[in-house]
Amino acid sequence: MRLLDRPLSWGLVGFFIGLGLGASSGSVWPLGIGLLVYIYYMRGHGPARPATETKLFTTGPLFLITWVFGFLVNGWAF
Repeated sequence: MRLLDRPLSWGLVGFFIGLGLGASSGSVWPLGIGLLVYIYYMRGHGPARPATETKLFTTGPLFLITWVFGFLVNGWAF
């Protein structure tokens, strides 16, 4: 569970999904599954605490933004 608590791990997964699959319908499925996992991840943490609130809410948007960066790099590189 500690690996899921780090926004960087969510960002890396989003980036590699975008890099590997590009902006295609094939990348939307892992992205959707990842967002569902994010919802359950937030639900499992319960109410936000001041010490962990930033990390808790940063992971979802970071996952999406790095997915976009991943498929931009995919478009430039391949």
